[in-house]
Amino acid sequence: MTSRLPPLQRTSETMATYGTALGYGPAGGGKTRAIESLLKHDITPLILATELGETHGLLSLASSEIDFVVLESHAQTIDVIRAMKRKPGKVEYEQKEFTAVVLDSITQWGEYPLARYKELKGWEDLHDPPMKGRGKDSRGAYGFLAEKGRQLYKELFELHCHLFVIAREGLFGGDGDIDAFAAPELPGQKLPREVPGWPDATVRLRRINGQFRMVTQSEGNTPARIRLPQHLDKLPSRCLPDVGALLKYLTGDAAMSEFLIPQAKPK
Repeated sequence: MTSRLPPLQRTSETMATYGTALGYGPAGGGKTRAIESLLKHDITPLILATELGETHGLLSLASSEIDFVVLESHAQTIDVIRAMKRKPGKVEYEQKEFTAVVLDSITQWGEYPLARYKELKGWEDLHDPPMKGRGKDSRGAYGFLAEKGRQLYKELFELHCHLFVIAREGLFGGDGDIDAFAAPELPGQKLPREVPGWPDATVRLRRINGQFRMVTQSEGNTPARIRLPQHLDKLPSRCLPDVGALLKYLTGDAAMSEFLIPQAKPK
């Protein structure tokens, strides 16, 4: 039995129905607070919370009515995402419909596959001394992590809604000929190279001269970039941290530029 061949498509007819973005930055850079910007653009987000602590890092959103689900393992994460996909063309959870999903954060999520790998191996730690009579090779844990990371992103990108993935910022390089640079702190060795290229936008959220800004273009080795439809103007390198406007701008809504471009101060 032969499979059905996929039809021809044209790039000129390519349109994004939903925006996908990865946002990273240092502590206090406004990553979680940026979630609030979705509300003013009539985007209803559901936060998949992985951060530790009583408030799961969401205390800065206490003044907003935003739904969230606390996740405690990779398997549970996948189950929740798949539950949201049960109705074709919609994203629903506990009979409520959402138009965006926020993962806060993929950095902390990385602990889940590593914990599962240790459980499968019967290890208490990835780096404790080798067991008597046989060595412990922890390299397999990071291959396992990369596999689960790709599964996570595949499931997320199949959701029929906007997607905002948050990562902490890490410092890389600083040895040999490579100067230290900031980049998304992603688990393992493969995901940091792969993940920033998957969404349509990778932005850095940080304070610049005391103001919250969203960096949209690479600065040295520090990654940031946005893929836009040709009819849209290129955004400045430092935008207002309005992630809701950015997600809609990615779908071709040119009017969103007014929420992204800082206004010049009068002299």
